[in-house]
Amino acid sequence: MSERDVRTALLRELLAPYVTGKSASGTTKLSISLPADLVEVIRATAKESGLSVSATIAASLRRILIVSERDRLDAALRVDADEDRAWAASTAETHAKLVDSLEW
Repeated sequence: MSERDVRTALLRELLAPYVTGKSASGTTKLSISLPADLVEVIRATAKESGLSVSATIAASLRRILIVSERDRLDAALRVDADEDRAWAASTAETHAKLVDSLEW
């Protein structure tokens, strides 16, 4: 299997979950410039999957945007968790004293 075939297969596999039916908002024509080797991979992936080149690119972009949003949210959750741990550590002694003073 050539490197191009491997790249095409990987791209097709990565895009599969992000391919949707019709866009709810319609479509907009957009002119972009891409490296020739990338265009070859996109066209081969589109042909093998039965999608148009536009649908293949749209699925790629959807995936990138979803992953980017997930990464942003994960980073925010890590910051929140770090703040929670810091607060718990800074108040642990006070909480221990309060628990000790409870009448059971």
